[in-house]
Amino acid sequence: MKLFVRYSAAIVVSVASAAGTADAQTAGATGPDRGYAAVTVGATVGHKSDASVGGEVGYRLTNALQVFLEGGRMRNVATSDVETRAQKIATAIGASASTMQKATYYDAGLKWRLPAYDRWRPYALVGVGAASVKTEPTFSVAGSDVTGRLNQLGVQLGSDLSGTLTKIFLTVGAGTNVTFGTRVLVDLSYRYGRIFPKTSDIENDRGINTQRVQAGVGFKF
Repeated sequence: MKLFVRYSAAIVVSVASAAGTADAQTAGATGPDRGYAAVTVGATVGHKSDASVGGEVGYRLTNALQVFLEGGRMRNVATSDVETRAQKIATAIGASASTMQKATYYDAGLKWRLPAYDRWRPYALVGVGAASVKTEPTFSVAGSDVTGRLNQLGVQLGSDLSGTLTKIFLTVGAGTNVTFGTRVLVDLSYRYGRIFPKTSDIENDRGINTQRVQAGVGFKF
């Protein structure tokens, strides 16, 4: 997945560079601008760095304002808090621990489009939705995975270290996009996301901060 993200980002950058030498017919072309649909890939950075994949659709309300809906999956957003919880159990049974938290997210919101700069149209965004967070720790003793045998070691994981919980998700970000021809859209953006804690299910739960640096390719309609 990481190689896929790197190569995808490289392709997008190459295409964007090529746009500057493209046929004059495409320069300044705006094409249809009512709505758009795109697929996205990117890297997630933070305590754990991994990859994300998703999709997005949007519709123009005014020249400067769009509504959008996005959804996708961040492969690992595990925090130091969940690592600490897992390590306490690992220490008790003489094991080592590693953690993974997969976040499947969706949110809807608004994009404020700024005046175009040459062929590029920058924007800022805010969206609210939900994220389904699946926690998957792994425990090993002497190199052997004992996660499936924890009950034999007198351990039963709670909801803080196992299962899936849906939590409130807020995202804010900024980016820019360019249109090739009349319909092909390329988008580059940074998006910060906050997955809020759910203390009703997990005692002393803490929020998860996520960061996506992503590229999208799609079409306008």
